[in-house]
Amino acid sequence: MNILVVDDDMYSRQLMGFVLEEGGHKCEFAESGEQALEIWREQGADVVLMDVLMPGMNGYEAARIIKAEAGQDHIPIVFLTALDDDRALVECLSIGDDFLGKPVNFVTLQAKIRAHSRTLALNRQVVEQNRELAYFHTKVQAEHEMTQHIMTAALKLSAKDVYGIRYHCTARSTFNGDLVLLKEKRDGGAYVLVGDFTGHGLAASVGSIPVAQAFSTMCERNLSVSEISLELNKILRRFLPPTMFFAACLLEINSTRSKIELWAGGLPDAFIVSGDNKIRRVIHSAHMPLGIMEMEEFESWTETISVTAEDRLYIYTDGITECPNIANEMFGEERLRQVLESGENNLFDALIAAVHEFNDDPDLQDDLSLVELKCAPPPETKYETPPDEELKGEETSPKSNLPEFQLELHWGPDQLRDSDPLMILRQWLGSHSVVRNSKEVVFMVLAELFNNALEHGVLGLLSSLKDDDEGFDRYYQERGARLEKLEDGYVRLQVRLSNTRPARMMVRVSDSGPGFSIKVEDLDCNDESFGRGLPLIKALCSEFELDGENATVKALIELD
Repeated sequence: MNILVVDDDMYSRQLMGFVLEEGGHKCEFAESGEQALEIWREQGADVVLMDVLMPGMNGYEAARIIKAEAGQDHIPIVFLTALDDDRALVECLSIGDDFLGKPVNFVTLQAKIRAHSRTLALNRQVVEQNRELAYFHTKVQAEHEMTQHIMTAALKLSAKDVYGIRYHCTARSTFNGDLVLLKEKRDGGAYVLVGDFTGHGLAASVGSIPVAQAFSTMCERNLSVSEISLELNKILRRFLPPTMFFAACLLEINSTRSKIELWAGGLPDAFIVSGDNKIRRVIHSAHMPLGIMEMEEFESWTETISVTAEDRLYIYTDGITECPNIANEMFGEERLRQVLESGENNLFDALIAAVHEFNDDPDLQDDLSLVELKCAPPPETKYETPPDEELKGEETSPKSNLPEFQLELHWGPDQLRDSDPLMILRQWLGSHSVVRNSKEVVFMVLAELFNNALEHGVLGLLSSLKDDDEGFDRYYQERGARLEKLEDGYVRLQVRLSNTRPARMMVRVSDSGPGFSIKVEDLDCNDESFGRGLPLIKALCSEFELDGENATVKALIELD
């Protein structure tokens, strides 16, 4: 150690220097306070042995200056004094770190040096650790800022202002483990995702980035809630560690705000509140959270709920119900129900205020999220369009933001032999946001009309072949044989979808067959000579026309 010995007595300096250097220390000597400061400023010291009484600047003054200039660095100062009154000793300890009486006991001196050497080593270790902590804090802060920037950019993919939807999302720390994503559909409907990752802070929030990006992309593609939940589970299974999962509620509300398709896994019960402020429906989470189940075990089925314009849907994370007060009581579902049925004009604000009043603590114990979805449809906008013969009444119907479209498909012999000729049409229509809510009806109508055109028109098969017990087998064997030999013939299908609310789909199917004599009114007589499914198709469609002379069937489907 480097020891600065300060004493106006030369004999004392030399004697202490001899003893200390024998102990392996290096010594510098000063005979006054002024000289001690010069040496300190030039060379520094690990320990200072300071005489109290010296001519000029005394030891107290020199020690104060050294301590001030050392700043946060610990420099032990041991006073050497012949004074033995309590006041002087107290001052030695208040300014310096220790004292040693004169004449100096060299055994005690060496013991004190060893003790201060250990203290100095520990202090320097703490200082170095503090410097490392400061460095890492700065580094972590920079990484947090970068991560925050990336997450903010990812979350910008979510819409901030969707008609009829309000949300509140508060983080316990800098990063939020809760996630609220919105996406407005071009037809006026909307997608909503409310979720809660395991834990809090950065570790819990990193999953928000892939979820937000995937959610936005799939909404743009107008995928169904079932398809979105399946894809999100696949992403999170691959992305999250085994100890993490994502409790979520994912929904789509249609353009008229009359139906909600919903998938819920792991979140608390959601509530639908009626116009008279009564909870009319409780929606339970029927699935496991996302990111837990293997793909072959994952359940993507959804629940479809009919709602009225006065209904409001409330979805929240467990930060609401598990919010504690000063007595460590939780807010709980019962208090939440009381607020929802309180008759307040603004239930969203009333619920947030009730939670904060109950908690009475600015430092939240959990991330807290609430979404309110009002089911009243947005104001209608009308556009002037020319009347259309095939989609009657369309000129007076309100329009959506989606474009009208029409397509035509033509199947020749080679295409008709395909095992599933309608697959490409189902895939295309199934991804359309307007068709998806009524896809079961649409696909049933398309399949029945196509199969009738192929089997009875192009192939000339009779339904009477299926009358006996073995008829079905014989019918389809004959169907396969005729189809295999088919050299000429076609089925043509035309689809037109309006951009009205509600949307209408016109379907026209024609074939190369000789035509038919059956009329629409014949379908009401349970006559099965033209197939068993046509009466059902007629019942499903708002308009149904048969043109036997031109081998054409036309149907109009009203979509939800």
